[in-house]
Amino acid sequence: MELWKVSQKVSELSDLIPYYFFSLVSSCLSLSTVLVVFSLDTWGVIGIIVISFYVVIPYLLFAVPVQVLFNKHPKKFSVIYFCLYIFFFLPAVFIYSSVLNFDFSMDILTTKNYYAISLLAALSFWFWDSVFLQKKSAAS
Repeated sequence: MELWKVSQKVSELSDLIPYYFFSLVSSCLSLSTVLVVFSLDTWGVIGIIVISFYVVIPYLLFAVPVQVLFNKHPKKFSVIYFCLYIFFFLPAVFIYSSVLNFDFSMDILTTKNYYAISLLAALSFWFWDSVFLQKKSAAS
């Protein structure tokens, strides 16, 4: 590949980096807000901030690479993209909760919270991806 083509690709991607960041931050804050509200604890804003820092890692490792792939063919609020996000978040939530709890048993798969958190994580990321990036990519 010629150097100018690589430079052009990097330039196109760098224009979208702020939108990836906005999508990531919005997804983390949305998911952590829902988790704090439904946990009925008195964490409040501190809980939202703390949980957001925990949530950003699986989003960065599992969702952002898929998001970059999806943005090659932008589709705003695509149900197929949503289903694929769910597919990628099921193992992400399993791995992340196993690492945080130091419990690598399959017991987590029998809890409703596992599926609820996976679905909420996929929903929030899919929504903010469609709001920030799919529109931007389609306009480019």
